[in-house]
Amino acid sequence: PGSPPQQPGSPPQPYSPYGQPPMQQQQPIEAPASHTDCVPLFYYINEDLRDHFYTTNFKELEGGKLHYSFLGVMTGVYATYKSGTIPVYRYYNNFDHDHVYTTNYKKWGKGGSYRTPDGEHGYTYEGVAFYIYKYPRPGLNPVNVFVNPKNGNKIFSMSNSNAGPHSDNFRLQGQIGYAGCTPSQNDGMNLAHPPSGGFGGGGPPPGGGGGG
Repeated sequence: PGSPPQQPGSPPQPYSPYGQPPMQQQQPIEAPASHTDCVPLFYYINEDLRDHFYTTNFKELEGGKLHYSFLGVMTGVYATYKSGTIPVYRYYNNFDHDHVYTTNYKKWGKGGSYRTPDGEHGYTYEGVAFYIYKYPRPGLNPVNVFVNPKNGNKIFSMSNSNAGPHSDNFRLQGQIGYAGCTPSQNDGMNLAHPPSGGFGGGGPPPGGGGGG
């Protein structure tokens, strides 16, 4: 017997009750990523602390200070919320002197620290570091997360096979979102393509990096 007739005005049946192959369902088409308010994500490393540092505010570390080396622009992200994006929060680990990034605000919330005989523990909340799209968009690439299984520290890379310098113990964990918009010409300092040799001066605010 054939399939029952479709009632006028009723939605199409994706699966036939008589065992025929299911109908092909179309996936929603995502709009292209916005390039408005797109800014460079600057990337630094402190080789002494092995701290990977990401910021959209070039004035925090400029060309590198306080043992932070400027590695360049990792990708294009958003400094403000756009529809479809998610925030990446930045914290400072008071004991390991390490910046950590997460999309899960509930993990540490507003942060906090406490003193023990072996030093200060806890996380200081430094604000939203940047925004990225949660799901794929045309023109964007995955932001890969690598994790150090010894301490749970996570770093970012636009490559799924190379986590970057000082990442010997890191292993690919997955993807945190999607980035790669084109920074605008008026991104504040025209730093979409920083000159070779870095920039002089500057440094992080006291307490390990300031808000993002």
